Amino acid sequence: MIRNRLHRGRDSTMTRLLSEDIQAIPATLNSYDLVLKEKTGLSLKGLAALAAGTGYSKLDLKEYRVAAVPFTAGQGTIEGFCESVAAIAGHLGFKATVTASPDVAGLAEAYQCGIDIILLADDDIFIAVNTKTLQVVDNTFATAKGYVASLQQMAGSLTDREVMLIGAGRLGADAAKELAALGVILLIHDTDKSAEKALTEKLAAQNYKAFCGFSLERALGRTGLIFDASSGREFIDGRQVDHNTLIAAPGIPLGLTDEALSKVRENLIHDPLQIGVATMLYLSLAKPVKKGDIR
Repeated sequence: MIRNRLHRGRDSTMTRLLSEDIQAIPATLNSYDLVLKEKTGLSLKGLAALAAGTGYSKLDLKEYRVAAVPFTAGQGTIEGFCESVAAIAGHLGFKATVTASPDVAGLAEAYQCGIDIILLADDDIFIAVNTKTLQVVDNTFATAKGYVASLQQMAGSLTDREVMLIGAGRLGADAAKELAALGVILLIHDTDKSAEKALTEKLAAQNYKAFCGFSLERALGRTGLIFDASSGREFIDGRQVDHNTLIAAPGIPLGLTDEALSKVRENLIHDPLQIGVATMLYLSLAKPVKKGDIR
């Protein structure tokens, strides 16, 4: 949708998405589905429906109209973003379009055309708004749910298994809640030790199994299950992973060196938009706990 770089991680220090990261999305969604099925057993549609909750897989998505609204505020519109978001929606089965007008005029256009779900973003937030139910879904929350579901599908079960969570920012915190609810033993690591400790203590206070204080090397040596919610680049090398390591990595850029990537490529879930947008769209169809709340 917007900007020269979309703020992927939800923290001011996160790397922003570039136009070249997404330009191939519309033309490669079918091949993306095939790869995702090989790794998780599910298509993008199936994975997003699973992440959103029971009953979603039976919905007739053709009944819903989706529009992506370009925004020019802040760092400006990212080339191809709206088209990629609309392509993902269309791939799932929604009737999808991009508004002709940007900004507030585009929002008005979407309402006047009777659009059911409006997707819009600025430099700080990317949301889906259901105009009928007033459900509002944040992409960070949706991305966390989608990637946790991906890791669970690859692993078969995560209950009572140690998962290393790298990154204790907004995305990491949302993922931590989802993982903890599955009965995971969380090993939390962040370069910001105060954030690492705060998240661990918050989870422990809710009687979840969460621990911190591990060095990156030590934590990676304990488990072959990794959730990388960080913005670090090439900090995981080939010595720290093997062909059995499973990684869900929504963070941008990817934290693997080329050597590490060559070992885990078949067990890695990582994309710039697909899982987060798909899960966000499915979640926007749910009835909100309270109208106007952002999930």
